[in-house]
Amino acid sequence: MILIIINKYLSEKELSQIFNLLKHPLRRGILKQLSKSPQTYSQILKNLNIRESSLLNYHLREMDDLLIKKDVDGKYILNEIGEICLQLILRVKEKEDIHSFNKFQLVIENLKSTIFLFQVVFLPLVVILALELYLLNIINFGTILGIFTSGAIFSIVMSTGVLIQKKESESRSVGKFEKKEKFGMFSMLFTIWILTQTIVSLLL
Repeated sequence: MILIIINKYLSEKELSQIFNLLKHPLRRGILKQLSKSPQTYSQILKNLNIRESSLLNYHLREMDDLLIKKDVDGKYILNEIGEICLQLILRVKEKEDIHSFNKFQLVIENLKSTIFLFQVVFLPLVVILALELYLLNIINFGTILGIFTSGAIFSIVMSTGVLIQKKESESRSVGKFEKKEKFGMFSMLFTIWILTQTIVSLLL
């Protein structure tokens, strides 16, 4: 049994952060990897078979100083609290390993690809379709204005709600979300809203 002495007292906030960090299988995987040897960013990325670098960036930022730190060579290592947490997670039988987590990440990446498709292809097409219907006098200007205005409000409210929910579930600040993710979620909701409301207007 390894005895590790902590040189500082933990605040209640720090203790809560530690327990929250250890909930995530990828963070536990990072601790296990660093227990083997100090590792560079690229080594962690490769050893844990992480497909999306932004995901690793986020988790390393969350763990920095509290559980891990960088040595003089710029490699990540466990700090004294990280060493103690490692002893705890080694005694826990994992219900899901890092490979099953990577499968889940693959699903997330596919979803992001779908959202990107909405951004690049469907949003411009749907907007052009709505404007064409207006130019052909099939839908009046008031209806088009109402669809776009209500769509913007709906998309902002819904995307903000999703981000707040993620903040609560992952203890992640909304400000840390990438602008691409924010715009992707907004554009997908905006596209769906314009398309459905345009179809409803044609049927009425």
